[in-house]
Amino acid sequence: MARRRNNRPGERPGGNEPRSFSIGAHWRADGAPKTSYSTQGEALSVADEKRVEADVELKVYRCDYCSGWHLANAGGRDR
Repeated sequence: MARRRNNRPGERPGGNEPRSFSIGAHWRADGAPKTSYSTQGEALSVADEKRVEADVELKVYRCDYCSGWHLANAGGRDR
């Protein structure tokens, strides 16, 4: 029986395999895991802080994968 490989914290499943850019991907564009917020209010607060500090507009959305809240670039991802 094959051994199951346990990923280290922050390591993507599949290790060095190319990451899928599907809608359900749970990773940032730079390959790091997305930050998850437990409430919409918490995510909105962080988005507002980033808008004031760095002049970055972010939207907040509920994640179907982890049921947490994430921030996303309001303009979408540049490819």
